[in-house]
Amino acid sequence: MLAATSGGASDLDHFSSLHVVGVEVKPRHLKDYADVISGLLAEFNRCFQEFSNLKPQFALFATPLDVDAESVSEEFQIEVLD
Repeated sequence: MLAATSGGASDLDHFSSLHVVGVEVKPRHLKDYADVISGLLAEFNRCFQEFSNLKPQFALFATPLDVDAESVSEEFQIEVLD
């Protein structure tokens, strides 16, 4: 993510190993690298979006005492209230 948002393809301040080879690497290749990283990040977020959608259900099992009984499905409400 930092590679994609570092302010341009020629900004290698946070990437010391790339900074060493930066003299030999064309800025276009660094831009391509940042584009690939951005694409991988987008794919990762898309694949794991389901976990974000299931976060309320995870909260029921992670912290059952903090869950609002009305926010869980009917099948678990009696368990939360007990």
